Amino acid sequence: MFETAQTPHDEPSASTRRTRRTAIVIGGGAALMLVALGAAAIALTPSGGEPESPPADLLQRTQQVCDESSTGTRVEDGGATLHVDNAGEKDRDGVSLTGLECILEEARVPENIKQRMFSTRTSDGKRDGAWPGFQASWTYDPDKGLDLTITRTA
Repeated sequence: MFETAQTPHDEPSASTRRTRRTAIVIGGGAALMLVALGAAAIALTPSGGEPESPPADLLQRTQQVCDESSTGTRVEDGGATLHVDNAGEKDRDGVSLTGLECILEEARVPENIKQRMFSTRTSDGKRDGAWPGFQASWTYDPDKGLDLTITRTA
């Protein structure tokens, strides 16, 4: 007749225990699934998380693609160094702006370094930058253009 109210100190019913156990199992399974998916995503990344090593002949290929006649570029040190002479307002010899952009793209120069190159002023003097496997130094004068040296470091 009288039902006793369950107090907070009473044992939970069997169905409540099963519900909790099921929630824990499902939650744990979901957490394991997320960990497995994260590990698979890292493992399937093409570079495996590390930058891909540039080909040994990258600077020579860059010259061939962007300045086939070698009118504004020179490869030295067995292909480890590429000198680039960009045409300026008065000194019209060298690679054009389009050729320079091609060289920067082919040599895999990062955007932040490209931006630094294109914002260099005569008063800045010699500037430099590095990215995996390479370093570069350059100067800029509007009359002479951008003079750039890219050197393979790895």
